[in-house]
Amino acid sequence: MGVHEICDALHDMKPVLLMVAVQFSFAGVNIFYKLATNDGMSSRILVAYRFIFGTAFLLPIALIFERKSRPKLTWMVLLQGFLSGLFGGSLSQNLYIQSLALTSATFASAIAQLIPALTFVFAVTCR
Repeated sequence: MGVHEICDALHDMKPVLLMVAVQFSFAGVNIFYKLATNDGMSSRILVAYRFIFGTAFLLPIALIFERKSRPKLTWMVLLQGFLSGLFGGSLSQNLYIQSLALTSATFASAIAQLIPALTFVFAVTCR
């Protein structure tokens, strides 16, 4: 097996390797969250730090790449963004970090994998 075949095989396995790397990073983050909450850090502060660092990282990227295609900032867009952040981001993160603090990291990770299945059940129920 030559170098060319190895490169082709690695190129075909890129999505799988990337997904494995993402899962390892999620596991590492869960361990750090568990350590931080065990040391007495408030789960709400932990989530706030996560959103602050995420905003500081993504805001310059969004301003650079999206500057010509930004929609008009109306009150409805602001309200929808606020509600999306409140229910979609912070509520789920606060509940997840709190469950991580009260149980093990293994249990919280396993339960988090049920979210797509529960979403499907709710979608079928609500038609």
